[in-house]
Parts: sequence; structure tokens; C-alpha cells
Amino acid sequence: MPSRFASTLILLGSVTLASCSTPPASDGSYERFMGLAADLQKRGDTVTAAGLYEKATQLPQAQLDAWLKLGETRLANGDARGAERAYQQALERQSDSAAALLGLGTAQLRQGKLDRAVTVLTQASAQPDQPQAFNRLGIAQILRGQANAAQAAFSQSLALAPNDLDTRCNLALAYALGGKPQLALDTIHSVVESARALPRHQRNALLISVLAGREKDIRTLGLDDISNAERKKLLAEAQRIQAIKDPQAQARELGLVDTH
Repeated sequence: MPSRFASTLILLGSVTLASCSTPPASDGSYERFMGLAADLQKRGDTVTAAGLYEKATQLPQAQLDAWLKLGETRLANGDARGAERAYQQALERQSDSAAALLGLGTAQLRQGKLDRAVTVLTQASAQPDQPQAFNRLGIAQILRGQANAAQAAFSQSLALAPNDLDTRCNLALAYALGGKPQLALDTIHSVVESARALPRHQRNALLISVLAGREKDIRTLGLDDISNAERKKLLAEAQRIQAIKDPQAQARELGLVDTH
């Protein structure tokens, strides 16, 4: 059953592509494809944008950015396998591209290729200033049942982006799964008390309280954005997850947050 804690397009009219058939390389077609695709992507039409980025990659003057953008839009369209291929092509052109490594690891993570994702995201996180890579590495590790490794990755992400409440939630969940209930509670309380806390953070606070064996403390949490009816449903879901004996199976139900 899908977890209620799982994270989370403007459709434009169809664009006629007949006039976009590949012209000679010298007439600026690459720039036109990239510019039109970028505009469509900004407006939410990632499907058409992906088609234009793919056309751009086939031109002789195609640059790294075309493959990166193709991977990005394919991910947005739910085509993780297609995104993986695009990012691999990007790495053929620049093997140390932090964006390509991050994208490839993310695509593999979404396909459940956890060992591959850990390898690639470890390489991505070794690049300067990569909090997203560390966060996604932590998600991959927790899904592999490696709570300590996940805690280390989330902590490193927070060292680079200390105000990221989503990553702080993920760290609290990793502490809860790793048998460190007090650290889990302390971490999630700092999230709930933030003026920037959103309903999804409050939902995670409820879950973590149950996982940490402190269900009785839920009434003291600031869960103002959750109705009583929803709270009851979330509590039942949290109790169901708590009853799962396999930590790795628990992790798959947790809904770790990656909103970037």
C-alpha cells in the first residue's frame, strides 16, 4: 500500500514540430531548439520540451547542456530509464560533470538500482558543494537498510545546507530506523518549531514520534495544519509502519523527502 507520507503540469496546447525538422547545422538550429525547449519547460510542458532537447542532442554542435536538460525533463516526465541514458551520454562528454553524476544517480535511485545509485551519488557528493547529492545518497542508503550510512550522508548534506527542513526530516527518519529514538525526536522537533514548517513536515513529525515509541507525545506537537480526521489516518499508517519488523521494508514505506 502506498505510504501517505510519500513525497510529491501546466499542459500547453500541442506545438507543431514540422517546422523544426533539422536544418543545416550552420543556421542556429541548436540555439533555437534549446531556447524553445527552455521556454516550454519553464511553462510546465516538459513532454514537448524533452522532444526538443532530444532533437538538439542530435545536432553536430550539441553541447553538454542539451544532454543534461534532456535527462532533467525525462525525469520530470517519469521516464527514469530514458533519463539514465541521457545522463550517461552527458558523462561521455564530461566524465566529472557534477550535474550529470547527480542526475544519473537520481535516475538510478528512482528505478530502484540502489547499489548503482550509491556508487554514482558518492562520486557526485565528492564534487564541491553538493548537498542534494548527499541527500539522495542518504535516501539510497536508507532504502538499502544502511541507517548509519544514511545518517552520515544526511548530516553532510545539512552541513552544506543547514536550513533544509526536508533533509532534516530525512535525518530524523534515519535516526528512528537506526534505533536512536531520542536523536530522532530532537531532530524532528527542530523542524516542527521552524516558522517554515509545512504540512509534510508535520506529517513526518507524527510518524517519527510513533517510530520512536513516543506516540503519547503527539498531542504536544504543533500539528496545526493537519485536521483531526487526517491525523487519525496518519496515526494508523504510522502504527502499520512501526509494526513492520524488517528495517529495509520499513524504509520503503517512509516517504523520504527529495523536493529539489
